[in-house]
Amino acid sequence: MSEEQIKEEFDAEPFQPLRLHLVSGKTVDVLRADAVMPLRDRLLLFLNMAKSGRGAETYNIISYAGIERIEQLELGKRMTGKRKPA
Repeated sequence: MSEEQIKEEFDAEPFQPLRLHLVSGKTVDVLRADAVMPLRDRLLLFLNMAKSGRGAETYNIISYAGIERIEQLELGKRMTGKRKPA
């Protein structure tokens, strides 16, 4: 993906939670717009942020070239199909 395409995903209003699929095969979920800071050639991604938005446990730096694709997450929506009995 291009740097511009990636930045457009994070600038969308309203923000839609995303899953980054990296070329390494790993995935990283981005649940809040304020958890990402786009830099010149990479993303600064804050992980396990406090609910108040004032702090994170750690961070990742991901180069734009390392992002294979972005998947939009549909959190809070019910999955279709049959449920297993309890």
